[in-house]
Amino acid sequence: MRGILLISHGFYAEAFKESLKMIAGNVENLYACCLEPTDGPEEFKAKLAAVEPKLDGYDKVLVFADLFGGSPCNTACQYFMTKEKYSFIAGMNFPMVLNALLSEDSELDAIIEQGRESIVDVRAFMQAMMSSDEDE
Repeated sequence: MRGILLISHGFYAEAFKESLKMIAGNVENLYACCLEPTDGPEEFKAKLAAVEPKLDGYDKVLVFADLFGGSPCNTACQYFMTKEKYSFIAGMNFPMVLNALLSEDSELDAIIEQGRESIVDVRAFMQAMMSSDEDE
């Protein structure tokens, strides 16, 4: 089984985790670390150090960050980079993390592709669907 760590600015990662649990149930391999407004890099490193023992039991760990180049992403990469079992994905969205959570055998590239494919211009999609219905 692989562990999943969500990291973010503010409390986004924790709220994201709770939303995922609404669909996936009470999963044991999902963790969150939040960079609070009063935290600096050292405080965030301490939070990563606190969650690390929970992640030690997994063969692989996927770290999903809210923003590429942001402090949580940069700090986590620096902290875990020497550990081969850690993979990092920035720009997390709900479908990609849900896919990673529910499909244990999903590869990193497929998870990222799921995230890209889930971004939809809903108005354009609906207009195309309505136009398609009118043509029939």
